[in-house]
Amino acid sequence: MNNQHPESSGVTPKEESPNSDRKQHWSWNLRVLISNLYMKTERRLPGASVPRCLQNTSQCVSKHRCAPLPDYPCFESAQALRNTLHGQHYDTFLEIVEMKVLQGIYPGDGIMERLADMAMILTAKGISVAKLISLYETLVRVFYLLLNTFPPCWTGLRPYYLNFLKIPVPEICTRHSKPLRGKLQFYLDLVENIIPECSDEDIGKLNKFYQNHVYNFTEEEKLNLSQETVFLRHVQSYNWMNELCLDDFNQLDAPVRLSRVFDVLNMLTRVLEMELLSWLDHNRFHQSSVEVFLEGTEPFAVLVFNLKPKEFFTDSVRQVMRLFSLGAAKSLDWERLNILQRLISLIMEVSSTAEIKYVNNAVIYPNLGPFTQKLITDFFAVFKTHNTEKIQTYIKIIPQLDQPYLRFEFADHFLKLFFYTRNQPFGPQKVYKEFQSKQWLNYKPKTEIAHDQDGEIQLSREDYLDILLIALKAYCQWLDLDKYWNYLKTKEIIQPLQTTISVPFGKIKEEPHTSQSSRKTKMITSRPKINVPVAKIHLNSMCERYGSSILYLRRLRRLLKDKVANLVDVTAWQIFLDDFVDHNNESGLET
Repeated sequence: MNNQHPESSGVTPKEESPNSDRKQHWSWNLRVLISNLYMKTERRLPGASVPRCLQNTSQCVSKHRCAPLPDYPCFESAQALRNTLHGQHYDTFLEIVEMKVLQGIYPGDGIMERLADMAMILTAKGISVAKLISLYETLVRVFYLLLNTFPPCWTGLRPYYLNFLKIPVPEICTRHSKPLRGKLQFYLDLVENIIPECSDEDIGKLNKFYQNHVYNFTEEEKLNLSQETVFLRHVQSYNWMNELCLDDFNQLDAPVRLSRVFDVLNMLTRVLEMELLSWLDHNRFHQSSVEVFLEGTEPFAVLVFNLKPKEFFTDSVRQVMRLFSLGAAKSLDWERLNILQRLISLIMEVSSTAEIKYVNNAVIYPNLGPFTQKLITDFFAVFKTHNTEKIQTYIKIIPQLDQPYLRFEFADHFLKLFFYTRNQPFGPQKVYKEFQSKQWLNYKPKTEIAHDQDGEIQLSREDYLDILLIALKAYCQWLDLDKYWNYLKTKEIIQPLQTTISVPFGKIKEEPHTSQSSRKTKMITSRPKINVPVAKIHLNSMCERYGSSILYLRRLRRLLKDKVANLVDVTAWQIFLDDFVDHNNESGLET
């Protein structure tokens, strides 16, 4: 293997296709298709919020990647902001922070941590519930405003983000220094401790983040407390000079605490997602293990989860997977369970990116490396450990996994627990052989399982077919087979991706400076778009995969129509394959 990077190509469809034969024509379009998959950064994390910087990479380079630190408030202004926070004037503090951010002024080091801590310590002690709700919603809004205005792709702010995530800076760490517990791990520990305290009803619904504060006057009388201590028990008082103190937080009901912790986890997850997407976007031609683990520029996720080359199933990764599995077993509300699922998708994408290979400067993509496959296997093993009884949990979770390759690989592992074909990678060929060998006969219909009294956990025939179809659709989505098959049918050229570039405002025409002429001629030109360079793709391996996949999809459609449809209900399969193949235009095409 020659671990170099795919270079941009100067070849365009117009230059090649008119004078090229049919093979060159479809190979060029396949190259463009795969290049688009490789270059379309937001596709790599389907469930993540896309940062604005991805819409204009060149502007992000000039304003964030290569820019100095943002403007800071003067000393007096920073001191006033600090005094406002220490004086518990939270509404004023949030207003000032929001105003600074809107002015393009970074409020100062530690501001993100202060907002996250405030989400944990705010209570209705000394203020009304309505005031608490207003403060809490404002701080969440201000946090995301701050994150979007000063994104983690801003190179000068990298140390501040590392400090926020509690990642030790390598320069000040020694071999004998005590390893720090990261902020993400701290909140994952809280989730793990709080979930057992919640009832199944509380876990299954989206609980509120607030509650009334009840004063226990009887306890105060029995303890014979001083007037100062009693006063502090009745007011919102917090020492911002010390580390995060959870005394007031621990007095909240478990469902309220769970809501608060997941809100902060969502903040941390958003930071990691935005940073990884920006990293992928700025390293479009430099994505391999060397770049992923390059000290000083590695994605935050590598540091947060302590990932190493060829070592992805770390303790932190195992904890996220364990919490997701436990939450699924307890039917945790999906909005919260999805936060853990996004973290798993993030880890999978870092692993998959680190395993990208190049042959003669050409990238092999999309492709699942052995370590990513093993990581998915480990994830399924953890999930199975916490979900040994309810088969419906698997049926519910599989379609909700965001990553297409995670979805079909997870489904593949699940079906192997029954009468499923082993020792063959998932793909249309494997699905075709499943139907060819009539494997569905090994599964009983739901009506028969309902009357069984032996207590054995069984997968119904209907659920088997549904999960297999979900996996096949995920595989097609992963390779974007539908778009390539559409090209083979219609010969409509696949266009490269486009990106926006920054240009100065349009010049004003040289005309007399009258108000009427100015209204007609002064306008801001729209930002033009240019084609993203087409990456070099290793077509030898990809042609075989795409050709074989489309071939077996067409064979599968004919098999279902001719030999299976009269034996078992495969209506959903036929609808999907008919839409995919479009048999009216199928004749005469080669794959």
